[in-house]
Amino acid sequence: MNILRKNTILGCALLACSFLLAACSSTDDDSTTNVTYDKYMRGTLTPNADDYYVRGTTQYLTASGLTYPNDTVISYQWKINATSASSVWGQTVRYTFPETASTFSISLAALGEKYYSTSVSKTGTLIGATFAETLQGIAAGSTFTDTRDNQVYQYASIGGLDWMTQNLNWAGAGKNYKNQSGYGIIYGRLYSWDEATSSTLTVCPEGWHVPTNADWEILGTALNNGTAITFTAQWPNLGSYASANATINGNRLWPYDPSNTKQNTEGWNALPGGKATVGNAFSDANKAGYWWSATEYTAGGEEAYYRYILSNNATFYFNYGDKDGLYMSVRCVK
Repeated sequence: MNILRKNTILGCALLACSFLLAACSSTDDDSTTNVTYDKYMRGTLTPNADDYYVRGTTQYLTASGLTYPNDTVISYQWKINATSASSVWGQTVRYTFPETASTFSISLAALGEKYYSTSVSKTGTLIGATFAETLQGIAAGSTFTDTRDNQVYQYASIGGLDWMTQNLNWAGAGKNYKNQSGYGIIYGRLYSWDEATSSTLTVCPEGWHVPTNADWEILGTALNNGTAITFTAQWPNLGSYASANATINGNRLWPYDPSNTKQNTEGWNALPGGKATVGNAFSDANKAGYWWSATEYTAGGEEAYYRYILSNNATFYFNYGDKDGLYMSVRCVK
C-alpha cells in the first residue's frame, strides 16, 4: 500500500512537470526569437573635466563620447575623490572642489541594462586663483595691476628694461591652452602675432609692449653676463639661465633633464607653456615655451620672429613662423 501510494504521487509529479515544461517551451508570441542585443557600448567614454581647477570653485562636469546606445539607455556614475569617493549620478553633475586639496581623481562609469559597462578615470590638479598663489620656485619680483581686468603681474628690471616675469593672460584676445582657464593662470594665454601686435587691439597693459628683436637682445645680453648677443643667434646656455625650476604642489612644470639646469639667473621665470595652431591643435605644454617678438621676419610678410626653449636643451633658440596661424606666449616689456 505504501509503495503504491508513493508510485502514484511520483507519477503525478512527473506528469505535472511534463505539463509545465511543455507550457514553457511553447508560446503564441515568438518575437523574442528574433531579438539580438549589442552587448558592448560604442565610442570613447570621456569625462569633460579640465586638467586644472581653482580650489573652492564649483564646476559642471559632463560625460560624453559614447555613440551607442543613446543617452536614454545609459546611466552615468561619477566618483570624484578630491574630498571623498561618494557616487554622483547623471550625465552632467555639479561639483564643488575643496579649498585645501592639491589633486583630484575622477572615475566615470557608463551602465545600461543588457550592456556591458565601460569606465574611465583621470587625475587633475587643484591650483590657486592667481599665478603667485599657484607656483613655487619662481622669482617673485615686483608687481603691478593691469587696470583692464585687475590682474596682478610680476615684473623685474633686467638690462635696464622692465620685463613681465610671467606670461600675459589678458582675455581680450588669444586662447588658453586646450581652451582651459587653469592653463591661463599658470602659463598665460596664447596669441597669434597678428593679435599681439595689432594696431587696433593692444594686448599688453598700458605702458607695456610686445618686445622687439632689439628688446630681446637686451635680455640676451643680461642673461649672457653682459656680453652682447644678437637676436639671430641661438643663445647657447641662455635657455637654462632663463628657465625657472617651478613646481605646483611639489610637481615640476619643466620635466627634469640635466641638459637644462633651469638656473633662472635674472628671474625671468621661463615656463613651458606650449603653443597652438589654427584649429585648436595644442602641443608642447610642460615640454617647451615659445614667445613672440614684435619684429617681422620680412616687412609686410607672413612670418615673424619668436624665441623658444626646450626642456631637454640649454639653448634659447630663435625661429620665425606664421603670424596668423601660430599661437604662442607673450611677455610684455617697457
